[in-house]
Amino acid sequence: MSLNLGPLEPVTEEDILVVYGYHQARLYPEFPKNRVFSINGLAFMWGLQPKRAFHTGLGQSWQADRMRQALGRLEIVHGAEVRHVNELHVYDEAGSEQAAL
Repeated sequence: MSLNLGPLEPVTEEDILVVYGYHQARLYPEFPKNRVFSINGLAFMWGLQPKRAFHTGLGQSWQADRMRQALGRLEIVHGAEVRHVNELHVYDEAGSEQAAL
């Protein structure tokens, strides 16, 4: 079985990344540093209206639960697309990974 995800648009200045810890932000240099938030930085996200919000695995803590609720609000109220950061990559039929264009 293969996972066929279509290519996503490139990361823009409007997109945000939510990470469990800031050490994960190094893995995604395409996101500007001022658009990366940790699960403990929920207060810094108030007022944002991103086009898309990407997140890493957030864990099971109460902070992670509150962040998932905030991402859900962005999706419902502002129409943001909330996606896992793994969706930045496209997988072909053979299963090899390619960077999205």
